[in-house]
Amino acid sequence: MMTQFVGNLACPIEFGNSIVIAGKTIDGAQRTQINLRANKEAISNIGLHLSIRFDEEIIVRNTLINNEWGEEERSEHLYESTSPNPLVPGDFFIVHIFASDEKFHISVNHRPFCTFKYRLSIEQLITVEVRDHLQAVTQIDHRTAFPSPWPPLQYSDPHTVFSNDSPILFTPGHVIVITALPYHDENGRFFVLFMDGDSKREALHFNVRFNPQNVVVRNAMKDNYEFGPEERDGGFPFRFNQQFRLAIAFTKNAFLFAVDGRRFCTFAYRKSRLLDTLTGFIIKTNNGMRMQVTSVDHLTSNDMDCSEFEKYSNPRFVIM
Repeated sequence: MMTQFVGNLACPIEFGNSIVIAGKTIDGAQRTQINLRANKEAISNIGLHLSIRFDEEIIVRNTLINNEWGEEERSEHLYESTSPNPLVPGDFFIVHIFASDEKFHISVNHRPFCTFKYRLSIEQLITVEVRDHLQAVTQIDHRTAFPSPWPPLQYSDPHTVFSNDSPILFTPGHVIVITALPYHDENGRFFVLFMDGDSKREALHFNVRFNPQNVVVRNAMKDNYEFGPEERDGGFPFRFNQQFRLAIAFTKNAFLFAVDGRRFCTFAYRKSRLLDTLTGFIIKTNNGMRMQVTSVDHLTSNDMDCSEFEKYSNPRFVIM
C-alpha cells in the first residue's frame, strides 16, 4: 500500500528551526520527494525540493519559484565521506533539515549529507510534502534547535506510528486536523496522545477501540501517573479500513473533538495551565492495528472558543 503526506506546520520555518521527516519507501522504489512549500497549492513556491532518485543513485536539490524550477544541485555542497544517495529502497529513512542564517543543513540517517543555500525567504515555508513510492510517513516534527532545543524529545516505542512536534505552545483557538486510515486488524486500537511536557505523563489519552467494543475512551494521567476516570460518551464515529479526518480544538478549558464534519465530544483539561506544557502528539497502535497518516494540519484563529471548528474535519473542506 503506497501513501503520501502533505500538511501545514504550526508556524512558518525560521532561523534555528529543524524539521525531522521519517518514513519508509516501498520495495523497488525508484523516486521519492520531500518538499518544503509555501502552501498546499500545486504551483506554490518550493523552498527546498529533495528528489531522492534511487534509479540514478542520487539526491537532487532544487527550488520551484513562480512555477519555474531553478538550477539543480547534484554533487555540489556535499559533506565529505557521503555518497550521492545514502538511502536504500524499501528501508526506513530519517531526514533532518536545520535552518541556519543562510542555508539549510541536511542530514540523512543521522549522518551529515549536504547544505543548500536559501533562494527565497524561509519564512514563506509552512507546508511539508512527502510523496512517491512511500509505504509510510512516521514523523513530521518541527522543532527549535537553536539557541536551545525545544520541545523536549518525546519518548517512543515500537507501537509509535507517528509523531508531530511543534516549536510553539498551543493557545486557545488552535486546531489540529489529522487525516489517517486505520487498517490491517480490526481487533486492534489506536491512540492519540498528548504528553505533559517532557514527561511520559499523558495529558490526553484518546483511545479508539474497534471490534468488539466500538468505543472511544478519553482519559488523562494524574501526577502519580495513574489514570483518572474514563469518559466514553458520544458514540463511535470511526470505521475500520476507512479514512477519517479528526479535528482537535484547544479552548481555554477543554479539548473539543470532531470527526468527518460532526462534533464528537469534549474533554475538560485536568490540569491548570495545561496548554503551557503541550508541545505535540504521538499516535500509537496495538494488537495488530496499523495506521496510515496522510496529513496533519495546524490552524489558528482569534476565536478562542473554536466556534464551528468541526468544518475543518469535513473531508470536503479544503485546507490550503
